[in-house]
Amino acid sequence: MFLIEKLSNALAENISSSLNLDDNNKQIIAYGAFSFFQTLWAILFIVILSFLFNVLLEALILSFTASFLRKYSGGAHATSPNRCALIGGIIFTLLGLFVDKFSLIINIKNTSFLILISFLFSYLIVYKLAPVDSTAKPIKKEKTRRRLKKKSILLISLLLVLSIILLSFYHKFQMSHLLIIVQCICLGLAWQSFTLTSVGHLLIRYIDLSIKNIFSRGE
Repeated sequence: MFLIEKLSNALAENISSSLNLDDNNKQIIAYGAFSFFQTLWAILFIVILSFLFNVLLEALILSFTASFLRKYSGGAHATSPNRCALIGGIIFTLLGLFVDKFSLIINIKNTSFLILISFLFSYLIVYKLAPVDSTAKPIKKEKTRRRLKKKSILLISLLLVLSIILLSFYHKFQMSHLLIIVQCICLGLAWQSFTLTSVGHLLIRYIDLSIKNIFSRGE
């Protein structure tokens, strides 16, 4: 059992014992605690890796954008919480480095083009595939699937409005960091949408297996 699962179960056991709760409520607490600890663990990986490469702000914007959409759209999963956190740290740090590397040539024209491409891609993929569930957490009700799809599309629309507003502020005030924020939103959104596809699943599975093999050699 993973450390996060042990912590979550121990916390749920203590709370349910203190409040005299039944097993169903204990499982709900354990799941909530697991989600909380897993989120903190994933953020910690991103912060450490991106800080080492001096792209902390970019990586955080990328990851929060992707995680906001992932909440409703689902997506590819790693086979363990630790590898999931590590993969997120690696991916968002690499994307942050990509934005940082090309920051000197970022302008309103290529940022507008990126908005067009990334949001069009995200709308199409989410409309066609979302929500993408997993065997561990299948979505059985069609009503739930429709609700999650609508929320995914609504979130993309809100991010589009935000990106346009930031682009307008840049046009007026010429603050270059606004373009960087917009590009991070676009790439974070595009990456999360990509994880809904079969190719995205294959890539995550390959990275997951590669990391697993690397660590298993050291045992």
